[in-house]
Amino acid sequence: MRGRTSVGYARRACGGQAEASAYADAASIPDRRSRGGLIIGVLAGVLALTAAGCGGGDDNGGGSASATTAAPATAAPETTAAAGGGGENEIALVAQGFKFDKTSLDLKAGSSYKVEVTNKDGAEHSFTFEAASVDQDVEANEDATVTFTAPAAGDYEFHCKYHPAAMKGTVTVT
Repeated sequence: MRGRTSVGYARRACGGQAEASAYADAASIPDRRSRGGLIIGVLAGVLALTAAGCGGGDDNGGGSASATTAAPATAAPETTAAAGGGGENEIALVAQGFKFDKTSLDLKAGSSYKVEVTNKDGAEHSFTFEAASVDQDVEANEDATVTFTAPAAGDYEFHCKYHPAAMKGTVTVT
């Protein structure tokens, strides 16, 4: 009963307003803390999803492929890779600085090609050439090789499906 009496006395002495005001202020403090924690949690989640966006699954798509550890390249970068007809033609393609070292490939229709993609970045990339049904993931700091047959004559595009705006080039098939 004493607890009730002292509370009742405080209410009567202050007209009940001081106590209600104190409780309202105290109740708002946890709400502000909760909102701050919620904002931090949401920002952490967005950051994690953004970082994960640079990666991807192990979906290797069309063509045949194999992956190996990256070896250092010693050749100077080129902008065009040309391969002649007959037999299997090899093309080396390097992904570094979120761009390919070659921006155009010249192929012969119906010829078989082997493209070795070296990824020198810390993020996963891909070599995607839809006209030849090629979609090869290349893990960070690794190599991947894909073989395919060049499609019919025409102009096409290759790109990285994870960074298509920055990592793309043209394929001219004659």
